[in-house]
Amino acid sequence: MATDDFISNLPDEVLATIISGLPAIEAIRTTILLKRLKDVWRNVFRLDFDPKGVKKLSPRKQAVPAPHQRRSTVPVIQFGSSVCHDDCDDIDDTDPRKAIFRVVKNIDNVLLSHERNLISCRIVHLSNSYRNGDLEKWIKYLTSEKEVQELAFLCDDFQHEFYPKSRFGLGLNLPSGIFSCRTLQSLEFTNYDIPFDRPFHHCHSLKTLKLYYCDISTETLEAIVSSCDFMEHLSVSSSTSSLKQVRIFSRTVKTVELESLDLEGICLSTQSLGVLVLHSMKFPAKSLVIHAPNLRVFTATRKPITKNPYDFTRPSKQTKIAEILEYCTHLLTTVNYKANDPMEDLNLFKNLRELSIDLDLNDRREMLILCIVLQRCRSLHQLEINIEESRSEIEEATGYYSSVNSRLPYPETKLWEQRELCDCITFTLRQVSIKGFNGKDGEMEFPRHLITKCAKLERLEIWCNHDWSSEGGKATLGLLSLPRSSIDVSILLKPPPNLFVALADGSQP
Repeated sequence: MATDDFISNLPDEVLATIISGLPAIEAIRTTILLKRLKDVWRNVFRLDFDPKGVKKLSPRKQAVPAPHQRRSTVPVIQFGSSVCHDDCDDIDDTDPRKAIFRVVKNIDNVLLSHERNLISCRIVHLSNSYRNGDLEKWIKYLTSEKEVQELAFLCDDFQHEFYPKSRFGLGLNLPSGIFSCRTLQSLEFTNYDIPFDRPFHHCHSLKTLKLYYCDISTETLEAIVSSCDFMEHLSVSSSTSSLKQVRIFSRTVKTVELESLDLEGICLSTQSLGVLVLHSMKFPAKSLVIHAPNLRVFTATRKPITKNPYDFTRPSKQTKIAEILEYCTHLLTTVNYKANDPMEDLNLFKNLRELSIDLDLNDRREMLILCIVLQRCRSLHQLEINIEESRSEIEEATGYYSSVNSRLPYPETKLWEQRELCDCITFTLRQVSIKGFNGKDGEMEFPRHLITKCAKLERLEIWCNHDWSSEGGKATLGLLSLPRSSIDVSILLKPPPNLFVALADGSQP
């Protein structure tokens, strides 16, 4: 029974959009599927030259060879002609350098055969591509001829697989102002040494800069931010020890993401900053200075988001989130600010709408810190607390930290039910998520307070920990029977897989 060929009937623009999500080589390989797809790849708006995606998507059509004989078939692109599949020597899957080299040597042909401007282009290359001048040539062609909007480069010599403590990357010594293209809005570099800020001069259109595993100094990073007049998003992850401090003084930066950095201090002074993300950071909490009166989103956790082969700190040695919050709320500092200066507002959390933190709700000190933070929040809508990660940190700490609960450096207050209601709990808080919940007495106080006092609450999620006990399970289920201050609230309990084992008496939710 004949079926309609829906693919052939689709417009070229739709087909180009579909295959734009494939690695560049795989997008070109679609030409052998249908005559209709012969030249569609020439009009895709994204090109990703990464051989890792190719190996997963191109199994050999012949019988599966022995593991030590595995091969990969990467096509060779001829100038101005169609693709030649499997005509050249195969490359060994076990040598990633050869796979990258095979893809890199076809980049020029692919770019010259491509016919439209690009939204984004990502290139994975080896260090010799820089020494041969290929990197500079690609950048100039993509910015001038293709008017690219987003560029990403990764210098991948696979050194971290064999030499975890090797140099971070390749020196990025490019001509001054090479990124000053009027269309270029986003840049991403991975595994590079960035000794100078010259390539970023006159980057008036650049809005996003992401630096992963790059060796860059404090002065160079500060100069780059100053050179990019309209930068809005800055991400720095896993830099070397050359980066001593992160100092940002800008009127345009809206988002700052810092991850896996070992710093001596952080200073952020910008009225435009709306999002601040700190993941797995190590720095003296007292050296954190933030002047951001318009901050809307604040995230501080100890779990890294990106995979870090150069991991330098164990969770127990990272800066405690509780300490960061103490200094952000100025509980441990006395600062004399100038009057009537909007940049010197003591309340960092005044306009905060989303807060995501690691805290131990079983620890009174951290409970009190949370309470102070919520009192400072006047517009908070979403709150996420991870108690599992923070608890493991406390368990590794010495007895001194636990004993400090009885001698806080600020006046000790009473428990949740005996405190005055926070404005955000009464008027603004809509969604709360608590992860790593065990149902212990200390943990129960906060969700119980939310259910009975939070008048605008719409959704409360409690993610139970894997070692949930029978007693903790019963106590957690008891939250469902509490009188609710909000008639619109839905309470979702996310049980662990061993829920029915934990409930020894056979009761079910």
